[in-house]
Amino acid sequence: MSIYQTTMAKAIETVHQMICQTFRAPRWGCALLAGVCLLLLAPAPLKAELPLSQISTKLSLSASLRTRGEFWDWFEGTSGDSSYAYAATVAKLGFKWTDDSFDLYVETQNTAVMGLPDDAVGPAPQGAFGLGHVYLAHNRRQNDAVVFLKQAHLTLKKLGIPGLKLKGGRLLFAAGAEVMSKDPTIDWVKRFRVSQRMIGPFAWSHTGRSFDGFTASYTKGAYSLTVHGSHPTQGGFDLAGVKTIDDIDVLYTGFNVTKPAFAETSDARLFYIYYADGRGLRPTDNRPAVVRNTDRRHITVHAYGGNLVHVIPTGAGPIDLMGLGIGQGGDWGRQDHHGWAFAAEAGWQPKGLPWKPWFRIGYNRSSGDDDPNDNDHDTFFQMLPTARVYSFSTFYNLMNNEDIFFQLILRPFKGLVWRTDFHYIRVSEKNDLWYQGAGATLEDRQAGFGFVGRPVFGKRDLFQIIETTLNYTINEHVNVHVFFAHAFGDSIVNHIYTGSDANFGFIELNLKI
Repeated sequence: MSIYQTTMAKAIETVHQMICQTFRAPRWGCALLAGVCLLLLAPAPLKAELPLSQISTKLSLSASLRTRGEFWDWFEGTSGDSSYAYAATVAKLGFKWTDDSFDLYVETQNTAVMGLPDDAVGPAPQGAFGLGHVYLAHNRRQNDAVVFLKQAHLTLKKLGIPGLKLKGGRLLFAAGAEVMSKDPTIDWVKRFRVSQRMIGPFAWSHTGRSFDGFTASYTKGAYSLTVHGSHPTQGGFDLAGVKTIDDIDVLYTGFNVTKPAFAETSDARLFYIYYADGRGLRPTDNRPAVVRNTDRRHITVHAYGGNLVHVIPTGAGPIDLMGLGIGQGGDWGRQDHHGWAFAAEAGWQPKGLPWKPWFRIGYNRSSGDDDPNDNDHDTFFQMLPTARVYSFSTFYNLMNNEDIFFQLILRPFKGLVWRTDFHYIRVSEKNDLWYQGAGATLEDRQAGFGFVGRPVFGKRDLFQIIETTLNYTINEHVNVHVFFAHAFGDSIVNHIYTGSDANFGFIELNLKI
């Protein structure tokens, strides 16, 4: 055995012991996670170029593998295990046929989860200690794997009208990211602070979400109109991602103005979304359980709003501004639904400083319901979002939420992005709930309603969170992502749990061709 091999073996064993002792994970799980940790120390294998698979001039192959180890140390409860670790892999294989008048894409996905905890839950209102129990409740086995059809869609590019395209089949859709400006600052803000608040593919989860339907778009110069209609698939936390949730209807219309001649550093959008849920599952809201159990009527929500991203070039570096507003109306079972949300954010990238810092601040707020006994449901409803975009820790979402945040992004060298956030989280209404979730995940089981809520006992202060993430793109084929978050529980947490601190972290390796 060479000196290099001996050193790597000793290092893996050291990290293996550290992870097992710290997170009390199964030994096989610790070994897997330790190996992922030390992939950064193996530059020769990682930095080797992988051949791209262009089968012919029209047919191409794509493949990716994501391996992640997640470590949870949730707020300590009165029973159950709040500290644990598990691992998961997501492998995708896709084929694309590109022709002059159409594109055809087919993608399969294999998801495997390993070592899910069997006791990571406490009595109500404590509930699940992180996402380990959520995955187990959906799949009911600690180790599981499924292969399913992730995407299969046809895109028509020549329909007789220049700029008109139509995509149909099983596809991905992220509301707010349907049009990109090619300006790096504007597009970063759109991807991470605008898009997927209401509709997204939930890609951070180990199954994700697809949509069975269509997306039509028409673009002329700086103006673009997008119409999307679909049923979402199951997924998110459930590995049965092949099934369609036929009882949920989604219609999205967005009008984008991207860097027009009269505002060349601006991007704006107006949108309307229709969401209808006829699954007949018990809704999550602040009414007494006996009332909710008898209200299985349709949920119908109309959302309308807009957002603006504007960049101001200055001699000291660009300043970005983002504003967003959403209003809602409709029916929440037997209740009338009204909700709202808004966001105001700003950033500055000072010129000439090392590590290219980007400072950002923001205030996001959404409505909650102030009276569980009236005929109105006033909690802002997120529909089918990718909640993790706005809550890296996944400890909360944007419903009945007030979020004041400070953000620092550093780019020490090419390929490495280091982002650190501080969030001060409160609930908007003290008679409502602390909500988590990212939308419907199952067709016909209560675990898949999509959102869970805990009572807040007439209090508003939830927690403060510090979170940091390192994302290193080694080359076009290899990416490593490391994340850690710590939550300092406030009055709501202290009323529910015996411990007021929580941690969450993961180590992730992405390979693709």
